[in-house]
Amino acid sequence: MKKIVLIVIILFAASAVFAQKKQTEKPPTQKEMEEMMKEAQKMMGELSEDDKKMMDSLGIKMPDFKNPPKVSDRQLAKAREDEDRVVPKRDAARVASIPKAVTDARMETYIAAIQKKIMETLDAALVKMGDQIYSYIQSNSKSSHEAGNMAAAFWLTGKPKMALYVLGKVCTDAPANIDNLSNYAAMLSMQGGEHLAIPILNNLNAKFPKNSTLLNNLGQAWLGLGELIKAEKYLDSAIALYAFHPQANMAKAAIAESKGNIEKAKDAVKKSIQHAYTEEKEEKLAKLGEKLSHTQYILPPRRKTDGLNLDGFRSPYFPMSSPGCIHAEIEWKSFYEQVDEKINSLSRLKKDAEDAAMKGQQQRMIENVAYIKSAQANPGANGQMLVVPIYATRATKKLKASMHLAQRKIEAYSSRLNLYAQESLQLKKAYDEQMKKLRKEDENQTGSHRANEAYCPKYKAVTDKYLKDINGRLQALYLDALTLKKEMINESAHYTMYMMWPDEFQVAKLNYQIEWLSFLKKGFGAPAYGSGFPFVSITLNEYSCNTDTDEEPELTRLQNFDDVHCEYNSETDLGVVKFSSNCSRLTSTFNIKFLQYTRTDDFERAEGDTYISSTIKISAEKGLGDKIEKGPLKVEAKIGAAIEIEMNRRGVKDVKLTGEVKVGAGFNVNDKGMEEHGSIAGKDVHDMTIEAGIEASISIISGQGSVYGTGALKGITVTNF
Repeated sequence: MKKIVLIVIILFAASAVFAQKKQTEKPPTQKEMEEMMKEAQKMMGELSEDDKKMMDSLGIKMPDFKNPPKVSDRQLAKAREDEDRVVPKRDAARVASIPKAVTDARMETYIAAIQKKIMETLDAALVKMGDQIYSYIQSNSKSSHEAGNMAAAFWLTGKPKMALYVLGKVCTDAPANIDNLSNYAAMLSMQGGEHLAIPILNNLNAKFPKNSTLLNNLGQAWLGLGELIKAEKYLDSAIALYAFHPQANMAKAAIAESKGNIEKAKDAVKKSIQHAYTEEKEEKLAKLGEKLSHTQYILPPRRKTDGLNLDGFRSPYFPMSSPGCIHAEIEWKSFYEQVDEKINSLSRLKKDAEDAAMKGQQQRMIENVAYIKSAQANPGANGQMLVVPIYATRATKKLKASMHLAQRKIEAYSSRLNLYAQESLQLKKAYDEQMKKLRKEDENQTGSHRANEAYCPKYKAVTDKYLKDINGRLQALYLDALTLKKEMINESAHYTMYMMWPDEFQVAKLNYQIEWLSFLKKGFGAPAYGSGFPFVSITLNEYSCNTDTDEEPELTRLQNFDDVHCEYNSETDLGVVKFSSNCSRLTSTFNIKFLQYTRTDDFERAEGDTYISSTIKISAEKGLGDKIEKGPLKVEAKIGAAIEIEMNRRGVKDVKLTGEVKVGAGFNVNDKGMEEHGSIAGKDVHDMTIEAGIEASISIISGQGSVYGTGALKGITVTNF
C-alpha cells in the first residue's frame, strides 16, 4: 500500500499544488512549482527497483523531474485563469475570418476548400483509411442521404476526425443535402472549427428559421468563439422551441454562471438533465451548490410494478376456528414442501448462472485490459471502457432512495408487530382464564347424579373466538409483510437490472426468487406457533367434538415467477456500423470487413480537447417526403421512431428510445407500453429495429466545446473559394 501511495503522490503532486492554490486568490508561482518538482524528485529517489518495475509493468511512465520545462509566473496565471473559465474568451481573429455569406451556388466550393485545409492537419494513415471507407460508402449506398448516415456513424464510434473527413467528401459530392450539411457543420464546430461551421449553419437557418437543431448549433458555434450575446440569442430561440434541450440548456448554464447568476445556471442544468443525464451534469449541478434529487434521475420506462409476479404467489389462509387448524396444518405443510422443492430447484439454476456470470466477468476484464493497452499505444484516441452498465449510477441512487423509504415502512410495521405481541399476550391470558373457568364448571357438573352436559361446544366457541381474534390480526400483519417485501424485491429487481451486466443479473434474479419463497414462510419475524407455521394453531381433538374434519382441505398450488429482463432494446444498422443498445450499454460492430484488421492501427491521434458533448438522434421514417417539417431532424421531433444518444469524448452517456407508433416500410417498431417519460404522442417504443438501407435520418446536436481547447481546426481559415 505504501508503494501505491508513493506512486499516486508523485504522479499527482502537481495537481495537488494547483488544488491547494485554487482555494487562494493567487495561482502558484514558478518558485512554488520548482519546489514541488524537487520534492517529487526526492520521492522518486526513494522508490525501490521493485516499485519501479511494478510501475513499468502497469504501463505507468514517470515524468522527468530532473529537467522540468520552464514555466513563467505569467503562464501559470493563465493556466489558472483557463481552469476557472466557464465560457471561452472572445476569439477576435477567428470571428473576423468568418465569410459574410455562403450561397447554395458556392457551398460545394466552400466545403471543398475546408476539406483541403483539413487534409493538411490529418495523419496520412487516417486519410488513406478515410478514402477506403468513402469508396466503400459510394459503392454500397443508394443515396447521398444514406451515404451521409454511414459517414456520421463514425461519430458514434468515437472517431470524430474520420467522421468529419468522410462526411466532408460526401457533402462535396452532394452539397444540397441539408441533413449532411447540418451534421458536417456540427462536427466542424465541435472540433474547433466554429468559424468554419457558421456560414453553413447561417445558410441552413435562413431556409429553416425555426429548427431547434440549427438554432442550438449556431448558438454553440458562437459560444465557442466567445460571442456570448449572439450565442444567447440562438440558444434562447432553441430553448423556446424545446424547453428541455439538453445541449442548449448546458450552454445557457455556462453563460449564466460566467455572469454570476448561479440560480439561473442551476435551473438550466436541471432542465438539461431531465431529458439527458450524465454524471458530468450532476457534478456541475453539485459545484453550483445543489444536489440532484433521486426523483430527477430518469431511467427507461417501466412496464409493470410486479415484474416477478410475486403477487401470484398465494399462501394458505390462517385458521379462524379449531377445525380450521387441522385443515390449515395440512395445507401449509403441503405448501412448505412445494416452496422447499422450488428453492432447491432455483439453487441448482443459480449455480449454473454463477458460473456463466464468472465467465462474463472474465471476458469483460479481458476486453477492458485490451482497451487500456490500446489507449496506451494510441494516446488521444477516443473509445470507451464501461466499468459498470450505462444506467448503473442513476439506478443505484434510485434504489438507495427506494430502500430508504422501504426501511421507514418496515420501522412502522415493526411498531405494529410490537403492538400485536402485547395484544396477543392479553388475548391469550383472557382465553386461558375463560378455558380455566369452563373446565372448572365442567368438572363441577360432571359425575354421578350430575348434569353431565356436553361442554365441548362451549370450549369450541371460546377457542374459535380466540383464533378469529388472534389469527385475524396475525394474518393482516402477515399479508402486509408480504406486500412490503414484494415491493422491496420488485424495486430491487427493477433497478438491479440496470446496475448489473445481464449475466450477473440472472444470478440476482434467482436470489430474489429464493428470497421471496423463504419469506412466504414467516414474514418479518412474526411469531410461529404449533408446528412452526406462522399462525396460532389450537385444536380440540381431545374433546372429540370436531365434526368438520371429514372434509378434505383445499391445497394451495405454487405459482410460477414471471421473467424480468431488459425490454429496452434497439438495433440500428447504418451500413458501415451496426449499433445495439440495451439496458446495459450501447455497442458498435463494424460491417466493413477491411476495417476489422485496421481498428488498432495508429491512424487517429490527439483528438484535441475541443469536443465536449453532443446528442445524436437517429430517426426511422418512411422517407424524407413524409417529414412534418423540412430541415434537419430536431431532437424533440415528433416523427417516426428514434433513438437518442447523449455522448461526450469519453463515450456514450445516455440512450433513450422514443417515437410514435408509426410503422413504415423497411423497419419494425413494437409498441410495448405507455409511459410519460420520453414519450411522443403518449407512447413509448421499447424495442426498435432500424435496418440498413432505409430512409433514416441522423441529426447531430452539438454541445458546448472546451473553453480553452486547442482543436486542430482552430487555425484553419478559408477565404478564397
